[in-house]
Amino acid sequence: MKSLLQFFAVCAVLVLGWEGLFRAQAQQAGGSQPLNASVSDYGTTFIFSPSPICSKCLETELGFQSLSDGRYLPTVISVAPFASNTDFSVLVNLLDSESPGNDRTTQFGNRFDFVVRQQILQKGGFLLTLAPRGAVFTRGVDGGRVGATVGPQFYKGNNLIAANVTWTGAIGTSTANPRSDYMGSFDYWRTLSKRGTAFFLGFAHEVTAGQQTAGTEEGLVLPFRNGQIELESAQLDLNVNPEWQFQGRVIVNWGRILSRKKSAGN
Repeated sequence: MKSLLQFFAVCAVLVLGWEGLFRAQAQQAGGSQPLNASVSDYGTTFIFSPSPICSKCLETELGFQSLSDGRYLPTVISVAPFASNTDFSVLVNLLDSESPGNDRTTQFGNRFDFVVRQQILQKGGFLLTLAPRGAVFTRGVDGGRVGATVGPQFYKGNNLIAANVTWTGAIGTSTANPRSDYMGSFDYWRTLSKRGTAFFLGFAHEVTAGQQTAGTEEGLVLPFRNGQIELESAQLDLNVNPEWQFQGRVIVNWGRILSRKKSAGN
């Protein structure tokens, strides 16, 4: 635990340094924006959106996930307190319901993930984000995990490609907490309408404790003002023991809504 606290302290120092070095100027795109233009989410896809949420904004995500005999309610809270392209996120399952045998066990999730997204480069349609991350287990597993994700993204017209390359190492190695974990994920997005409706296709490759797995996904994004609904199906562990995963998630950027109401009140 001490090592994990030291990691987050180092992350905070790095973020403050990056804020001064890579302070980005807000760019206003011409023409009307899609309804979900303010959203930058973790969502249902293999990757998270490389772009942090808008400055001084708050974003929440609540979903439902079904995998094998498990049922989960994944949640995310993201906040961007600085006047720069940096945000902080906490990810946890509000509900873990699993039935490995005949008895179903339902309880609060046992893992908290913490991610700091820092946009370090943007030029034309290219964007690059660095995201230090860590995880803490609250029961059943000792220790935690620390690492980072590199997230490049490129868009042109209605097409967007993005990737996440993530490595984490264990603090307190065990069977349930392997020494190292690597995951490379790639997604392609195609916007179908000015409102922001889109579909996506993805591929992921993971190496954990020497075991390699691969998966694919496909999904749909349905926008609404300052938010979106994501629906996804994924085929996991294709080269080992194929499993199907289904997810749905609602993402809302509350900062934009609050600022608009404040302006209307004035």
